[in-house]
Amino acid sequence: MEAYLKRYSPEWSVVAPVPWVPRLPNLPENYAKVLRIPSLETGREYPVYHPRYLVTPKVGMRYYGGWMARGAYETVLAIHKRHKIDLIDAHYVYPDGAAAAAIGSKLGIPVVISARGTDLNLFPDFPAIRPRLLKGIAEARQLICVSEGLKARALQIGVSAEKIKVIGNGVDSELFHAGDRLAARRQLGLSEDAKSLFSVGNLIELKGFHLILEAFAKWVKQSQPDRSDTSSVFPIASRSEAIYAIAGVGPMHEELKKQAASLGISHQVRLLGSLPPKDLATWYQAADLFALGSSREGWPNVLTEAQACGLPAVATQLPGIAEIIRDDRLGILVERNSDAFYAAIEKGLAMEWNRNHISKVGGRRSWENVADEVHLVFEAALSLR
Repeated sequence: MEAYLKRYSPEWSVVAPVPWVPRLPNLPENYAKVLRIPSLETGREYPVYHPRYLVTPKVGMRYYGGWMARGAYETVLAIHKRHKIDLIDAHYVYPDGAAAAAIGSKLGIPVVISARGTDLNLFPDFPAIRPRLLKGIAEARQLICVSEGLKARALQIGVSAEKIKVIGNGVDSELFHAGDRLAARRQLGLSEDAKSLFSVGNLIELKGFHLILEAFAKWVKQSQPDRSDTSSVFPIASRSEAIYAIAGVGPMHEELKKQAASLGISHQVRLLGSLPPKDLATWYQAADLFALGSSREGWPNVLTEAQACGLPAVATQLPGIAEIIRDDRLGILVERNSDAFYAAIEKGLAMEWNRNHISKVGGRRSWENVADEVHLVFEAALSLR
């Protein structure tokens, strides 16, 4: 949407509802953090509003769409009164899309909803949520899916093909591009010849880092390669010198730390926390292999970024991922288990990859391309009655 703003210069406001949190003493930090979010952010070229809505943690998800709509309605109405809203662009089918569709129906504003992944892959399986999710899509004029796999899922649950447009995500090729691997390794303080595996994502079960960690440990403990081969730019190093680095934060941080210790590879595992994009690009350029063990995905940006930097990948064989790793010159697709990842890591770290080819493929699709395709969907939505 930032690219869309630059190319088409609309007047734009963002409404990003956040849960209501009571002002109580000794609140856990995750709740206190939400409480500190301001009702209005003004640091961008457009305003960002954060109206509050009721959330009952772990229960009542069927009501979240309605509660979000009620919480955000007055904010949207006030914007609409100041300057007529032509279109509401909603991201994530439920609860955000359902809330946007309800507000749009009440105010007579057309709505476009974008499906990102879990919102279509998982939520329709919940009987209490499915009808609310489908109602929101029915009230919207267009549904954008970020992959063909999500489109197939939308068709499976009864969305009409005429309403669906597939627009895959883009990549910032000015930031994510092939670079000097040796320079990147030196910058990160990595050995120039030791193998390195890299992952990015929230530290949650869905991302599969525990499976990759188990596979990496197995690879480390296998017989060592022949160290006499000095023909490579990167001489063969001992597997005990290899590292697995993970960028991200989340509830599994301590669990992954303990798992690495139990596997005897703590010294070879780096939990990097949250990294800015510039640092991610350096890691993509420096690493030998990217790993993604997700059980569900729409179109994972981290995989596209890695590819744009010329980094081959091993990843779970899922529809959205297979649209990015579309042939074996770009990476290896596997079943979601540690044995499959072990075999792929063994193969992937031994291969000679054409990183320039990978980078060219990964960098072809820019966010400007995405913005132009989104513009066509908006125009189509506005022309429908």
